[in-house]
Formats: sequence, structure tokens, C-alpha cells
Amino acid sequence: MELKFHYFINILQKHKMFLILLLLFTIAFIVRIIRVAYPPHIISDEIYYVTAARSIIYTGHDPNLVHPPLGKYLIGLGILIFGDNSFGWRIIGAFLGSIIAPLVYLIGNKVYNEKVGILSGVFLLIDPLTYAMSCIAMLDIYLAFFITCAFLAFVYQRYFISAALFGLACSVKFSAIFSICGVMIYLIYIRKWELIQWFVIIPPLIFLIIVLPIILAEGIGKWFVYTLFYLVWHFALNAEHPFASRPEGWLFNIKPFPLYLNANALIAIANPFLYPLVLPVSIYVAYLVLKNRLECIEMLPVLWFVTQYGFFFLLPRTTQFIFYLLPSVPVILLIAARGILTLLEVFSKKFMRT
Repeated sequence: MELKFHYFINILQKHKMFLILLLLFTIAFIVRIIRVAYPPHIISDEIYYVTAARSIIYTGHDPNLVHPPLGKYLIGLGILIFGDNSFGWRIIGAFLGSIIAPLVYLIGNKVYNEKVGILSGVFLLIDPLTYAMSCIAMLDIYLAFFITCAFLAFVYQRYFISAALFGLACSVKFSAIFSICGVMIYLIYIRKWELIQWFVIIPPLIFLIIVLPIILAEGIGKWFVYTLFYLVWHFALNAEHPFASRPEGWLFNIKPFPLYLNANALIAIANPFLYPLVLPVSIYVAYLVLKNRLECIEMLPVLWFVTQYGFFFLLPRTTQFIFYLLPSVPVILLIAARGILTLLEVFSKKFMRT
């Protein structure tokens, strides 16, 4: 009996990483799939993206050129597999949103240590913004997924794959360009000039491949004019909206965005207890890195946060919403976990001395 027990323990230790990944994904997916079909009708901005996905499936025409098509392709994939119903609209987003937690665990494990990886993965399981955006057929969860994948590939030095994933992220929303800037700043900082070309060349090529069906359907002239128009529109939109909010309030949950209000409401809401921790911890980590007291790779999450979140401050656009923070949430929780565990370590050492 004792031999069997030790054998079981050895199996667990040998496959520990896989089991952690599986557990994080399974919990996240179960929580999401329970409500993913509810409500059974279109809510909030689903009207734009579900309608566009239907049109792409049945006519090859994208009536919503405000954003690139990949997110709408993925919504359409759910419709093709599971039917044109609320489950079909949302299931791919719920599935990919559930993968973000194990992805963040892998990033944390590589950049910091296993404890940081596990804690940040757990934070993702209980994160209200990631949960809400995983249960609705909008584009932001796909953007967050591909950006997180791209940074995971980068920290494991799969630079070509990382650049391709950034191209996929840009094919969901143009704001993925912010994160590409973060990677390029990091490469400049560590003087790996030869790698910058991948992140200049590959993302646009992937983007063009993804939008090619739309170009062929709409005509290159129409597509180009509309894309240019909407790029300018994204940067300068100033329209009244009751739930528009400035980025300085996102970390503190100023003005959440109601996606569906009912007895079982769905609201895009930040975690005001964890998110603000990213500010002091990022400053502390940047200080240590610049003083050569840490490995340079620790600067990468800081640059992910600073560019993907910080560039929204530079936009002349005033009509912004709290769910724009979503692609930054994985790294916010990663950095917060790093800060919390560092503080606990410091306090435990002081306690042991006394």
C-alpha cells in the first residue's frame, strides 16, 4: 500500500505542470459554460458582431468593417459548429477565455517562479472582467487570448510564432499594435536588434492573410478606404455614451459597463482590490531591473502593461470603455501576484528573525 502511495505521488510530481494547467482550464471552462447560453438572445454589442458573423457565413460580406474580421470569423465558427443560437455565438469565446488562466500560469512560471504562476492563474479564475467578457460574443476576449499567447511564445523564445500571434491579435482589433510596441521596446532595451524585423514584418503579413477573404469580397479599394477611415475613427471618436469612461478609472472600477441587466446580470467590472497593485509593483520591478538587480525578462510584463494599457491615455479619443482593459488584465494579475508574494516573503523573513 505504501509503495502504491509513493508511486502515485511520483506520478503527480512528474506531471505536476500538466495537472495544474488542466485544473486551471477545467475550472475556468465549467464556470463559463454554465451560463454561456444565457440569456438566449442577443445582448449589448453582440448585435454588431453576431450579425457580422452571420453575414460572413451566408454572404461572404462583412457589414462591420469597424474592426478586422478574425473575431467575427471565430464567432461564425461557433455558429457553424453549434448552430445559430446563443450557445453557438459565445462558446468559442468561453473556450479561449478559459485558456487564458493556464497561459498566465506558464508565463508566470517562466518569468518569475511557479508560485507566482499558480497565484496569477488563480486570480484569473476569479477575475470578474475576464469572466464577463468570456460569456458574451464580443471581440475583446479573442484579443486578450491572442495577446497572451503571443507573450507566452515570446518568453519561451519562439519569436516567429510570437510575431504571428500578434498578427492574429491585430486581426481581431487594431489595439494589439500597442502590445507589439511593448515587445519592440523590450528588444531595443536588451539590444536584440535582429529580432525586431520579425515584429515589423510578420504581423502585417498575417493580418493581410486573415483579411484577404474580406478584401476579395468587398474589393480592395472599398476595404482600404473603410479601414483607413475607421483607423482614424478609432483614434479620435468623441461621442456621448452613458457608460464611457477614461482609462485612469479602469483599474479602480470607475464606471463599469453593463452588458446585460437582469436578475442574473452580466457586467464588465474591474477588481479594484487587485488591479491597482500593478502600479506600485511595476514601478518597483522597473527600478530593480534598471539597477541590474533582476533578470531583464522581468521587464517584459511591465512593458506589456505600460504599452497595452498606457497607450489609451495618448489617444485623443474620449469614448472609451472599461472592457478595453481586458488585454491588460492577464499581466495586471501576473504583476500583482508577483508583488503579493514578494511582500509575503519579506514579512515571513522578518517574522522568522523575531
